[in-house]
Amino acid sequence: MNKSKLIIILAATILITLLAVMVIKTLMINGFSISEEKCVSMNGSYADDCWHSLSHQTSTKEFCNKIIDNEKRGHCLEHYS
Repeated sequence: MNKSKLIIILAATILITLLAVMVIKTLMINGFSISEEKCVSMNGSYADDCWHSLSHQTSTKEFCNKIIDNEKRGHCLEHYS
């Protein structure tokens, strides 16, 4: 197999893996009912995404303040400006 075909196969595999991770993450957050208790039980970026979704779902700005990542928190708060 030549080098260019191998690179294309590797790139496609990486892309498919990333897409699968994004879909699974979205289903974990959006596919089930979101509650404050659920967000508290999560860690890291999953918790931040949960707080962001809960904020939008309930139109409650205060949930944005529970987001740890500064960039994600800022993005969440922008919806209330």
